[in-house]
Amino acid sequence: MKNIIITGANSGLGFETAKKIAADKDYRVILACRNAEKAAVAKEKIIADTGNEAVETLRLDTSLLSSVREFADNFVNAYGTVDVLINNAGISPMRDSGTTEEGFEVVFATNYLGHFLLTQLLLPHMAPNGRILNVSSDMHNPPGGIEWKGVEYLAHEAMADRRRYSYSKLCAIYFTLKLDELLKEQGSPVSVNSFNPGFMATTNFSGGHTDKARALVVKTTMPDRYGELETSSDALAQIAVDSQFDGVSGQYFDRSTSTKASSELSYSKENRDELWNKSMEYCGLAKVD
Repeated sequence: MKNIIITGANSGLGFETAKKIAADKDYRVILACRNAEKAAVAKEKIIADTGNEAVETLRLDTSLLSSVREFADNFVNAYGTVDVLINNAGISPMRDSGTTEEGFEVVFATNYLGHFLLTQLLLPHMAPNGRILNVSSDMHNPPGGIEWKGVEYLAHEAMADRRRYSYSKLCAIYFTLKLDELLKEQGSPVSVNSFNPGFMATTNFSGGHTDKARALVVKTTMPDRYGELETSSDALAQIAVDSQFDGVSGQYFDRSTSTKASSELSYSKENRDELWNKSMEYCGLAKVD
């Protein structure tokens, strides 16, 4: 039985993707969630809908590196091997602000740094031809654009920056591209890709302020940014497990199983190298030259 980990899987994109993958009883789906009660409810719903009893929950708060380490230990002890890791958990700056108890800006820590460490800890336990999917966003390139201000700024100084969500999703792409580069250098068959689900009004991600009227405005005025939950979750599930994606790596999937180029800024080798090395430092891991 193959093991699929999905972070932030108790609602929205993570939940719908988990349900679609669990429809195939060859997969054990692990819901990695911060809120144990919500995760338990999601687990029962997925089992009821799919008939797959191999749906499990493990607590994970990606905002805290200590929680990430505990989760990784618990997973490896219980299940051993990871076939697919979907780094999906994320928070909105409209609802969350400040720093974590470990001293990092909370959106940077939750959306990016926790997933960076989680991936590093699980890489030695990835199955041959394992897959890693980092959920990014078209908002890595928001209207008006962003400029790179350095990793120290993002990690420790960006608490009042209204674009910190965009930065966190840009970091996810930098992470994808750097990890892909290193895996290929090592001759590893493990793949890593980024996925943009689009702006999905039905997930109510934007601080509880989304309604049908706003969704319609986004859909009609910014169709290149709008995403449907059903379509995006179906695409993410396919990319995670379908054999047609064997060997596909270093790509940016856009609200579907089709790829496109991400922003020009997202291909900066200097920036992604800086991010990688600072992230290794923050996580207490060795740097890569």
